[in-house]
Amino acid sequence: MSGYEVVIVGGGVFGLSSAVQLARTNYKVIVIDKFPIPSPLSAANDYNKIVRLEYNDMVYAELAVEAMGYWNGEDSSLLPARLLHDCYSHCGRISVVQDPKTRRYAFDESSLRLLQEKFSRCRDVKEFKDLTCGGKFPQLSDGQRYDIFRYNPDCGIGFARESLLKMKRYAESLGVVFQENDGVVEVEKFRDGSQSVVVRCESGKRIHGKKVVIACGANTSAILPMQRYVKATGLYVGHVQLSDEEYQKFKDIPVIFNSSVGYIFPPDAQTKMIKICTSAMSAYDGKSNGSYPVYRTLEPHTAPSIPISAAVRIRTVLGKYLPSLVFTSGTQSQLRDIIDCKICWVSDTANSDFIIDEVPGMSNVYVCCGDSGHAYKFLPNIGKYIQQKLENKLPEPLARKWSFREANWNDAEIEWRVEPTKLAIQDVEWFKESYGHAKL
Repeated sequence: MSGYEVVIVGGGVFGLSSAVQLARTNYKVIVIDKFPIPSPLSAANDYNKIVRLEYNDMVYAELAVEAMGYWNGEDSSLLPARLLHDCYSHCGRISVVQDPKTRRYAFDESSLRLLQEKFSRCRDVKEFKDLTCGGKFPQLSDGQRYDIFRYNPDCGIGFARESLLKMKRYAESLGVVFQENDGVVEVEKFRDGSQSVVVRCESGKRIHGKKVVIACGANTSAILPMQRYVKATGLYVGHVQLSDEEYQKFKDIPVIFNSSVGYIFPPDAQTKMIKICTSAMSAYDGKSNGSYPVYRTLEPHTAPSIPISAAVRIRTVLGKYLPSLVFTSGTQSQLRDIIDCKICWVSDTANSDFIIDEVPGMSNVYVCCGDSGHAYKFLPNIGKYIQQKLENKLPEPLARKWSFREANWNDAEIEWRVEPTKLAIQDVEWFKESYGHAKL
């Protein structure tokens, strides 16, 4: 194959969003991925992801408000009307208000002010002293009552895996070519003196393009020397299975979010499983000092599950907010199984800003990474800005914000993240899923 105007490596959020926007303006595009899309390596290959507006940074707040228009099916300038609407639930979010002395508290307060004053959003946010939020969610009546709970109805979840498939199918309808089950070995200049770039694949194929976009998430450093700019961070995820009766009880709950402990999603309609993620704890690869992820798909014996400490945290989160799900239905002694446990690998920058830039010393090769665990919500619209970068039309404030910058990890302070406990993969004591005999 040859003659592509843009070759995109990676079919996740950045890659698919870029492919769609480029194809809508008649670019000839190919997307290459090591696995069938959605790839098991993609952080967005999941049941659901939070789609929030809360940022105290004008750039991301504006992008989030723009993206929400597509999730809600209200806008059609970048995508067909309602393309992603069926992959979204505007379920709201209950957040546990943090200590006023913390950076997270300051972030939450300043984010709400920005959204209310500049965008007239999140004006119906209210605080309560019980998890039911004044009786709005009576099914949460047995949850913890000793915190202040802030309910924001202007928030939701995207059905992540389904939305990636929707974007892929739409890209195909626009003529985008997908080369799946074929990893990329190297990006090199075409040796005819032109500005073309060659992507060499594991299959031996050499794909020529005028421009190449590397959008491989946490695995970007496997293709480009990104170790000075990003790190691969592993976040812990587990699930519990609900009965039909439990699903009916909890299917309409909002996201329950505690930035210092963890968060709970509404149950998935197809599997009737509830996803729980831990906060303030993460993993990294000690051998590479955090440069590379350790994917269970590629190294099942190295990263088989989640740490025991993460499983304990998941039970703590359930005990606080959905205590009826701690034990198997009908018992008060048999712990409910935590199943489908995994480490979700994200590409972190020191300040959580993305990197969307031309690679220094490699003309016509661009990188889009540094999702930092908050990029999924921009699936509808981030491709517009990536296209602007490729065309040298990205507004200067955005170009500067998303440019290459050497990270100072010692000074890294991210307001919305509670300082995590980081554990090297090599030091993990792994939790074993027992399916019926869950013990810690």
